[in-house]
Amino acid sequence: MRNLFKAPVLINAVLFQILWFAAVLGGAQKVLWPAILATAVMFGWQLAGKRRHPNDIKVICAAIVLGLAVDSTWIGLGLMEFNDPRPFTWLSPVWMVFMWAGFALTLNHSMVWLTAHPVLPGLMGLIGGPMAYLAGERLGAVEYLANTLLVSGLLAIAWAISVTILVKIATASKEAGFSVQPGLPK
Repeated sequence: MRNLFKAPVLINAVLFQILWFAAVLGGAQKVLWPAILATAVMFGWQLAGKRRHPNDIKVICAAIVLGLAVDSTWIGLGLMEFNDPRPFTWLSPVWMVFMWAGFALTLNHSMVWLTAHPVLPGLMGLIGGPMAYLAGERLGAVEYLANTLLVSGLLAIAWAISVTILVKIATASKEAGFSVQPGLPK
């Protein structure tokens, strides 16, 4: 747990928060460049040299697929609509995909604590997922088209499952001889 307070881990957490706000506020204003810039900075920092965890790319790819599926499902079911739906109104917007990818880059770094107990990823998704979307809704990036409680409940379930899957992928290298400490192979 001491590793959670080291500079690279804290920088990872701060960069993800910057990415989140850049993407959400940009989505609310229909401006994509802040999300692109924040994602590029986070990726450039985290994927450089020794800070990169062996599973980072694999987790990013999985998160992009999951994010596209989950958020596109809400659109298809008529539960939510994104203010800036680029590139297509029926598909999760690109700024949301950037957030899913950025979130994936936290799992072996600032959010490595989720690996401490098998229940933690599900609990984090159950609580954090709906809270993040509700914050995005309040900031004008997304609009709930159904009852807030219903949408939040479905988000909680989807995020509990998604975070659990992503943490499993992030820690899969344990069996291959790598540690789950932020970016440090054994």
